[in-house]
Amino acid sequence: MTVWQENLRRLLSQKEVLILHGNVRDTGYVKKDGTLVPGLTTLIREVGRELNYHRVTFWGVFFDNTNKGHNPMWSLERIEPLQENIEAQIKDIGSEDREITLLTRWLKEEVTDIKQKTIFVINYIDKITPYNKSAMYPKDTALIITLIQKIIENISDNNRLIMIALQDTMLPLEYYTNSPRVAVMEIPKPDKEERNKYFSKNLSVRDFSHDQIDILSNITDGLYMRDLENILRDVINESFKAKELSATTIKKIGNRYRIGTEEDLWAKLPLSGSEKGLIDSIDAWFKKRVIGQDYAVGEVVKAIKKARAGVVGLASGQASKPKAIFFFAGPSGVGKTYLAKKLAEYLFDTEEAFIRFDMSEFKEEHTTSKMIGAPPGYVGYEKGGILTDAVKSRPFSVILFDEIEKAHPKIMDIFLQILDDGRLTDSRGQTVFFTETVIVFTSNLGTRSTIIRGEDTERERLDKILNENKEGAERAEAVRKHFENSVQEFFMFEISRPELLNRIGPHIIAFNYMDNPEVKRRIIERILQDIASNFKDKFANLGYRLNVSTAGDTKVAEYFFEKYSQSIGQFGGRGSVNVIDYEIGYLLAEQMLLAEMNKLTGVTFEVFIDKGELRCRRS
Repeated sequence: MTVWQENLRRLLSQKEVLILHGNVRDTGYVKKDGTLVPGLTTLIREVGRELNYHRVTFWGVFFDNTNKGHNPMWSLERIEPLQENIEAQIKDIGSEDREITLLTRWLKEEVTDIKQKTIFVINYIDKITPYNKSAMYPKDTALIITLIQKIIENISDNNRLIMIALQDTMLPLEYYTNSPRVAVMEIPKPDKEERNKYFSKNLSVRDFSHDQIDILSNITDGLYMRDLENILRDVINESFKAKELSATTIKKIGNRYRIGTEEDLWAKLPLSGSEKGLIDSIDAWFKKRVIGQDYAVGEVVKAIKKARAGVVGLASGQASKPKAIFFFAGPSGVGKTYLAKKLAEYLFDTEEAFIRFDMSEFKEEHTTSKMIGAPPGYVGYEKGGILTDAVKSRPFSVILFDEIEKAHPKIMDIFLQILDDGRLTDSRGQTVFFTETVIVFTSNLGTRSTIIRGEDTERERLDKILNENKEGAERAEAVRKHFENSVQEFFMFEISRPELLNRIGPHIIAFNYMDNPEVKRRIIERILQDIASNFKDKFANLGYRLNVSTAGDTKVAEYFFEKYSQSIGQFGGRGSVNVIDYEIGYLLAEQMLLAEMNKLTGVTFEVFIDKGELRCRRS
């Protein structure tokens, strides 16, 4: 028996009542030798034999294909032959009264019997007597709860009651609160050791190497036994087609059951010979798009190469972590969100793979359930979780949690599970895998004006650094260090979650102010190019084009540089995007309405400088 099966055996020998929940409906459970016990019923029967119990009696929800219902029914499974036939005794009783009759018989005649050693099993107890927070149960349900409580109180030392639940949170508290006879135990999904033993048992005789079996064991974390059986079947079938299965093929088979697709977009990232080549072009690709943040781009590029090479999680031995984890810190408007968007475009060829969550919407404790879905019985349960649903529909994505410091501290528990295990279980019990995602946190920590632990505010500390006589690389390094320290202090002292900081590790990436004149000019030129490109796409059906003049003594870019250079240095490029878009958009609107009035198509609009003023004309 594996560890949890040994715990089951031990608890059955110590406690009269045992509540089992979790992975109770799997198709099998792995034994120490790698063989399977087919289902929980068989496992309970086998453990009962080992502990010298004479019989197992089942009662609970059983699905009936004849009437398509799932009303409470009961059955009897004997470990040793019985002289009496309980089924014959109550077969003539009306179906609506059978459950009450059997529970009453258990209470009066069976559970107190000290001669027979019997295991009484109630299946799906959380469906029969679901938890009611108001404690106002229907009459029949209240009677069943009372009878079960009496069984718990009166069961003899030689008998056992096992109650099986899909979710322990849906059980009436009366069953286990202040009850020394009751133990609650979760049945887990197969752990790595169990998966390794199962695959070794079935694949070692087929000349599969230890490395191949280890790969299978690593990539199947969080899956059910049923999934492992399907993966084993597919691996064996593929092995007949090829002399040796590559790690890529094995991973594709695993992905069918983990994320619902065989496609591996990470493997498609080109190594060279392309604008996106990881070896020779990736730095230029990002720096062309993300201007003035070369340090941040360099750190992101390192992580992408590490993920593409498959060396994530070597120290921990876990292959199920997200591909990369970043914490982008720095002043507002300097490109944190923009870099995350471009990262999604680089990795997955579209910014639609960028998923953003504004954490200011999760300030209250109850909003935590929005991420993974409301619990059963609560409003919104049927909708699922916005995070888990998003990753289900797009398993290859860049997920941005914006302004993380504004979220309720309980949200951090969700992040901890994602960063640790690379998966999350939603409110419906479905496992969602984050193994192909990139997780990005952003924050303005380091610029707040609130007093921290009675000392200077973060803003005051930052101003001291900015006013020091430091320039260039020395100043940039001091600013980065300030933001990194602010993030560390937030997790260590403000919310006391150093364990989350440890999971982020060295991936706190501080963005700097954009105070270099050449960088500011490049930012403005990029904004103008984006406006022209987006204008062309939006009005392609009319054949409209937009040209931004670069002729004359004063370019349009230089006009905006002189006007907004100081603003970019203080507030980043985001504010400049808005004001430039406004100024050009206002002039364009005038000319476009005239063109529409005259029913003109194929028009080119030109934005230019005339006597120091920004103007627009049709041509």
